[in-house]
Amino acid sequence: MENFFLELAQAAGQVAAVVFKALSPLITGLVLAYLFNRPVEWVRSKISGGSPDPLLTESPKGRGAALAITYTAVFIIILLFIYAFVILILGALPSGGVEETARRVYEYFSSSYNSIMSFISEHLPAHMAGDGQDPGAVLSKWLGDNFSMTRLVRAAAGVAGSLVSFFVGLVASVYLLKDKEFFLSLWQKFLFMILKQKPHGIVNEVLGEINTVLITFVKGALVDSMIVALLYSAVLSLLQVRFAVVIGLLGGILNIIPYFGPFFSMIPAFLAALATGGLAQAVFSVLALLGIQQVDSNFIYPKVVGTSIGLHPLFVLLSVSIFGYFGGVAGMLLAVPAAGIIQVLVKKWAYGR
Repeated sequence: MENFFLELAQAAGQVAAVVFKALSPLITGLVLAYLFNRPVEWVRSKISGGSPDPLLTESPKGRGAALAITYTAVFIIILLFIYAFVILILGALPSGGVEETARRVYEYFSSSYNSIMSFISEHLPAHMAGDGQDPGAVLSKWLGDNFSMTRLVRAAAGVAGSLVSFFVGLVASVYLLKDKEFFLSLWQKFLFMILKQKPHGIVNEVLGEINTVLITFVKGALVDSMIVALLYSAVLSLLQVRFAVVIGLLGGILNIIPYFGPFFSMIPAFLAALATGGLAQAVFSVLALLGIQQVDSNFIYPKVVGTSIGLHPLFVLLSVSIFGYFGGVAGMLLAVPAAGIIQVLVKKWAYGR
């Protein structure tokens, strides 16, 4: 009997994974539509007049233009980030177009890889690799075993599939926002079909509270990330670390993952400082980022994000650990809003008893 339930759970997990993969473009579209809804309505209010209405707009006048402006602005911002990254790496944009730029970037990373391997071989003691082997050779073998051409091809195929899914989701988000009233009406009809009048009102009330939690989290996380990005960039620039701005932006993005994200951003900071000024500068850079991370974790993040959602810092840490264990990086990213949603549901259940 125990094996039966175990096999049943495994089969259910496999079915859920297949369904999630099949619906991933739609899920992506829903997430993007939710994130872009308020910016689109804000732009629409500036075009057609009146105040933005993120939930339901009776007159969608100007929404098409607002969609075009918002999505174009996002596309331009992404391009600017890419251009800034290339300029910081190469010093200037190559004149040979996209192909020449890609070749120069590849050569840069290849040269950086060789420099790091050379540094490891020269500065790390041989006994750290075990059996007196050369650490550089051991690391090279490990990289070759774990990053073989077959695995790289599979990874590239996975990235290509994710990009296609994202593009389809992007198109879906445009339709969802353009015909928002139609889809909201379908949702209300669906609730009326499966629920009675009173439960229908309760569900709408709970969804409204969840929406407030998610909006608060997104706003707080973005503000916190911008603050951390500025602090990282400023400190690394003062320490004269190469690519300080790029690393700062990366640190701000990774900082959305509470507690663990900042530590991930210290890896490129350490490597860049190591290539710039040696081991001492790398250690100082990491210590400086650790200081910023402590200030953010103990003062900025709880004030901007945690307090606004109403979660105790201990519950934030537990949610990140639990969701991270089951969902990896994606789980850690969704941990805080998911914990906020669970808190709303628990409170509603407790007060409704």
